[in-house]
Amino acid sequence: MSTPAHAQQVNININSPSWGPATPAGSKYYYIPELGGYYDLRDQYYIVERKGKWQRVRTITGYSPSYFHPVVIDYRGNEPWVQLDRHRQLYPVSLPPGQVKRLESGKGLPPGQAKKIYERSNASHGNGHGKH
Repeated sequence: MSTPAHAQQVNININSPSWGPATPAGSKYYYIPELGGYYDLRDQYYIVERKGKWQRVRTITGYSPSYFHPVVIDYRGNEPWVQLDRHRQLYPVSLPPGQVKRLESGKGLPPGQAKKIYERSNASHGNGHGKH
């Protein structure tokens, strides 16, 4: 006896990328604070805003996923960016303490500086500068 076509079920295994945390069944996206964008777990591409439009891209130039702090989000649709403000509030980019103070004082960061600061804060110590 065969199962009717409408009763058949398809299971898709989604493996997390090596740089991301394990994902519960049914998870579709990571939010990546460092990008202010997303990663589609099923289709394996990034979703980023460029020139005011959300685009799906396979690679991100200038970033290494090993520095990402992805967060599994509970969103099932096709436009996770509709919750961007909420995700930015819940999962802010980690900055070194001195830069947090700079932002809190209203001085802000020059264009591109947050990325440089983040990379510098994760570099190994012992480069001969400052106190150890």
